[in-house]
Amino acid sequence: MTKLNILMSTLGFYPASAWGGPVKIVHQNGRELMRRGHSVTIYCTNLLNKHKKIAPGTFERNIDGLRVVYFNTWNFAWWPGTLGPILLPDLPGYLRKEITTFDIIHINGYRNFMNLPIARAARSKGIPFVLQPHGAMQLIVNSIFVKQIYDRFWGNQELSGVGMILAGQQSEAEQAIKYGIPPERIRLIHNGVDLADRSKFPTSGLFRRRINIPDDKPLILFLGRINRKKGTDMLVHAFNTLKVKDAFLAIVGPDDGQLDEVQNLITSYGLEDRVFLPGLLIGEEVYAAYQDADVFVLPCRTDTYPMAIIEACLAGKPMVVTNGLEIADLLRDRVALVTNFDPEEFAEAIARILTDHSLYESLRSNCDALMQDTFSIKAVGDQLENIYFELKSGCL
Repeated sequence: MTKLNILMSTLGFYPASAWGGPVKIVHQNGRELMRRGHSVTIYCTNLLNKHKKIAPGTFERNIDGLRVVYFNTWNFAWWPGTLGPILLPDLPGYLRKEITTFDIIHINGYRNFMNLPIARAARSKGIPFVLQPHGAMQLIVNSIFVKQIYDRFWGNQELSGVGMILAGQQSEAEQAIKYGIPPERIRLIHNGVDLADRSKFPTSGLFRRRINIPDDKPLILFLGRINRKKGTDMLVHAFNTLKVKDAFLAIVGPDDGQLDEVQNLITSYGLEDRVFLPGLLIGEEVYAAYQDADVFVLPCRTDTYPMAIIEACLAGKPMVVTNGLEIADLLRDRVALVTNFDPEEFAEAIARILTDHSLYESLRSNCDALMQDTFSIKAVGDQLENIYFELKSGCL
């Protein structure tokens, strides 16, 4: 089989875990494609988060065999929302030098000013490209007016000439159709992880010792960005009504606009001794948190395909999620209880899992099968290869 030289672009890449699930998805997909013999280059910003840089200037690193180019990035730290407008002054020069060396370009994210010059360069040189929005295409929750402005003035520049939209869910596919993408140019694709990553899980107890939680007490884990979309405010309300009074809650992740509100709720309920906010975890620290948790929770108002769900499944953790999660039906009564966006209902589901041993074991034991049949990185790699080769051969 022909080996491809693939360019993947994404807003952030390791060690910039604050940019959420796409960082992990690009890493997993890149590693799998490289394992199959393809060459993978990743273009990303040099932003560690909205306020800090990994290092100054533009530089390159090798991460797990992946060539990663971190571009010097100018941004407005005060801009509301996740990031806002950015400028990468060195990106056009790299594109002029390298664009024709790539067989396929895989753009990750949407409404990202980094995407515009990459899509433009791909069109000008006739290089096929795909775009995987990772849930960013839909007009939901935050900054809707700003998103509409972007769509009006720049959206067509990002989507024009795209070979394929890789949608995580049917709703994302429907949104792409509204933006003028023909249905035959849209494919549904799962996210996946390498099952071998289980070997990275440390021995039990590291995370509990870090936040001083006894080994014999129930631990509820949320892991993700702390924002309105993820519903961390509702989670605190739910935990306050939880009937399992010896349980602890860890809300793990970076602030994405809701940390002050969550902290105020914790204080108002007097939960400071039972709710912990350790901030962003990276590397082995993330696996340690999953390892030590009893239940994973995602109280989202809306979400598409968060990697945290797959990682919790890899760790064999029963879950409670809301029906605002678009993949809820993949999980329902197999590895998770699914509730409405209601704090009392959410708390009751957590209590059921913590107090019903047979239910707990049933959900836990199903995690491995779900990893094998739905969340395997091998299946994702097969899909990506097929799409890439179809586009390169002009069959689409």
